[in-house]
Amino acid sequence: MNFKFDNVYKVGLINFFSTLYFYLPVLTIYYQRRGLNFLEINSLWGIITATIFLAEIPTGVIADKIGRKKSVIIALVLQLIGEIAFIFAQSYFHFVLISVIAGLGFAFQSGCIQALVYDSLKEVGREKEMAKVSGLTGAFYQTGHIFGAIFSSLIVANLESSRITLAIILTAISVAMALGISFLLKEPKLDYAHGEESPLKIVKESIKLIRNNLSLRRIIWLGVLTTPFVGYLRNFHPPYFQTAGVSPVWLGLSLGIGGILAVLSSKYAYKFEAAFGVAKGMLLATLIPGLIYFLMALTLGPALAVLLFIFNFGFMNVQEPLLADYYNRHIKSEIRATALSSINMISSIYITLTGILIGWLADIKLAWGFLLMGTIIIFGAIAFRINDKNVLK
Repeated sequence: MNFKFDNVYKVGLINFFSTLYFYLPVLTIYYQRRGLNFLEINSLWGIITATIFLAEIPTGVIADKIGRKKSVIIALVLQLIGEIAFIFAQSYFHFVLISVIAGLGFAFQSGCIQALVYDSLKEVGREKEMAKVSGLTGAFYQTGHIFGAIFSSLIVANLESSRITLAIILTAISVAMALGISFLLKEPKLDYAHGEESPLKIVKESIKLIRNNLSLRRIIWLGVLTTPFVGYLRNFHPPYFQTAGVSPVWLGLSLGIGGILAVLSSKYAYKFEAAFGVAKGMLLATLIPGLIYFLMALTLGPALAVLLFIFNFGFMNVQEPLLADYYNRHIKSEIRATALSSINMISSIYITLTGILIGWLADIKLAWGFLLMGTIIIFGAIAFRINDKNVLK
């Protein structure tokens, strides 16, 4: 393929292997066997997002200074360290430390992956394909989750501790493979890495862009307030099925099937926009997950509980490739990673703060957590609707 389009597929493979988690469906059970209660389990995701919040801009500046490729490598090294440490973790304190490492890894990767892909496209004048390409790399990401979930049903079917440990070891090996592929990435030859510019100047330019660009700011608020809370959905997955009377065998299967739907949703998100247009397409993409959370708050029986989880987990991936395209249209290459990290920082602190309330309500009654998530998403989808004018430069 002509260009650095091979960067797209390398990123896709990195996404696949770095998300090939064989223990994810039984993660809550693993935590509980290590003595963690539900509040502590929920707090770990808050610690991850809080770390992302603190590290987003510094890591984005680093990516703009040293390049996207090196930042991706650093992110995967941190992820591998976290997985290895996870094998030996025994207490809440250990998991807190691992969450901090994971947050740093996510922060390094969050802005630079998108920036690397977009600049690789821009280098050959194909940046308008960002929504399609983002959907493709997102499909690889979700495929990793699918395979991990399906194989986890075989590896940890009997929930033996030794089998769960094996699943973690296999996951660490998979992350190591992603790290190996990251060394094959090619840095886009665009003049964005200005070593002589101060990090403070790059940050100021990014903040100025967000402050002065009304359309970009509206898109950011839409993206933040309609965050589908996928991390909390995963945390609530086992207790939700237990409450609905769903057999444990469906934990891995539902995650796998939902992942297949997520692949299709992510890969063909651009067609969703083409069919409905920007205004209606984004309204539906952001509104539907909120409505499904409302339905999940009801007691509708095991069959519907499985279907609702699968559809919500899969469909909520439609919005991400579209938002990635809309963000990047408004950001210049010189500050792309820093600006994207700034946006992710806003999202991280929002998820952390709302997660505290969501977790507290879920500890009282799980349905209340679903209702709050649904209410916030529906409000954001309606209050910050966008149209064609907002996504054009």
